[in-house]
Amino acid sequence: MAGKKPSENGEPSLDEGILVRQSLKYAEDIARLYDEERAKRRELEEANQKLLVEAAESKRTEEALRQSEERFRAVIEAAQDCIYIKDHSLAYTLVNPAMENLLQISAAQIIGRTDEELYGSEAGLHLRETDLRVLRGEVIEEEHTRPVNGVPRTFLETRVPLHSYRGEIAGICGIARDITDRKKSEQTSSRPVVQYPSRAMQLTLEKALLAASRGSIVLLLGESGSGKDYLARFIHDHSERSNGPFFTINAASVAPELAESELFGHESGAFTGARGRKRGQLELAEGGTLFLNEIGELSPNLQAKLLTFLDTRTFTRVGGEKSISVNARLITATNRDLEKDVADGRFRRDLYYRLNVLTIKIPPLRERPEDIPILVQHILGELQREIRLHAPPELDPKALEALKGYEWPGNVRELRNVLERALILSGGGKITLTALGIGDTEKAWSFNTAFPEGKSLNQVTIDLKRSLVIEALRRTGGNRVAAAVLLDISRNSMNHYLRTLGIED
Repeated sequence: MAGKKPSENGEPSLDEGILVRQSLKYAEDIARLYDEERAKRRELEEANQKLLVEAAESKRTEEALRQSEERFRAVIEAAQDCIYIKDHSLAYTLVNPAMENLLQISAAQIIGRTDEELYGSEAGLHLRETDLRVLRGEVIEEEHTRPVNGVPRTFLETRVPLHSYRGEIAGICGIARDITDRKKSEQTSSRPVVQYPSRAMQLTLEKALLAASRGSIVLLLGESGSGKDYLARFIHDHSERSNGPFFTINAASVAPELAESELFGHESGAFTGARGRKRGQLELAEGGTLFLNEIGELSPNLQAKLLTFLDTRTFTRVGGEKSISVNARLITATNRDLEKDVADGRFRRDLYYRLNVLTIKIPPLRERPEDIPILVQHILGELQREIRLHAPPELDPKALEALKGYEWPGNVRELRNVLERALILSGGGKITLTALGIGDTEKAWSFNTAFPEGKSLNQVTIDLKRSLVIEALRRTGGNRVAAAVLLDISRNSMNHYLRTLGIED
């Protein structure tokens, strides 16, 4: 069929116009599709380029992670300290070679086990209680002694919460340093003698053992030098906290402006000279005992802060804002009359009642002269070790009698000083009466007693008679007749006293 002719005026016919429009639309569609395809191709190229960049970045990240893991493993494997990780159930999931060497078993034998299985129930219970605090978000550094293969070892240990990528606490990371040898060199041999002859000291130690079996606050009262620090250590050593640290702070020997920092610690910049964070004695005593001596010397501000700690078991360092919780027992002591200080407004009444839970009064040395021989033996043994004498120091019998007859206003501390001075003056040899230098012992004599707690009036009277007869015999060189004359009694009465009072020649 022949096509239609164009119109006479030369313009396209109707059919031709439709065809042109269709062609134009088709061309537009082709151009649009081309643009879309080009845009998609550009997007695809950009996406490919981005993927290449991400792949390269991922590769670099993986390499960095691999290197970081290698460094981490190198550090923990070379570390001399024990490093470990526990999961939320407190079972070990990672340990380093130092811990393997300590326990003398492989990592495979440690992983999956708990502290109760590795150290026993007693130590395991303490570690579990501490770990539970860490799982609640606390960071704990403590000193603790526990059995390792049957041998007590002391560790300085830091435990921090281990967080998951979601920010949740998933476990514990710990570092433990074995400080057993260092603690041995720091420990003093000055420990109270348990077997005291005097009834007064026996009753005191019975109360101390009762206090040791409890976890309450203890207030020790006694004259200066009477042995409050010894008794505090005795209570700690016989308590459930004996495996923990024992720290001492004397409020009378610390400058008032530094006492708060010494007790509670401080943050960096808290005051002039505070260049770094410092943990106070209370925080260092975590898991153990803090002995706060001469508590009557605390300032009103420190009294208030100490009361807050006793009520909440938390405190803040000087210049700090974060509340710190501590599991430490407090033993306090003073030679002051706190009741009078409360009445005079020098000591807080509420703090006094808070401290006065279990009070133990230590008798002065003049009220228990029968303890002097065993104290002398104990102190001379310490001095022998300190001065490094080859043989134990000897004490002349007359010198011992002089020690027993002296008043001892400075109590046990003065006794130690007198013996140390006498030992030096005697050149390490036999200690004579002259070397003691404690006055005219030939004429001096005294008899002291307290209200007869645990004794009858008749027993106190017998003690006085015995002391007088012994002193008379000492002054007369053991001559019974002369001693009877000195006491203005008959010879028969003297023999009667010697027999009934159990006094040997």
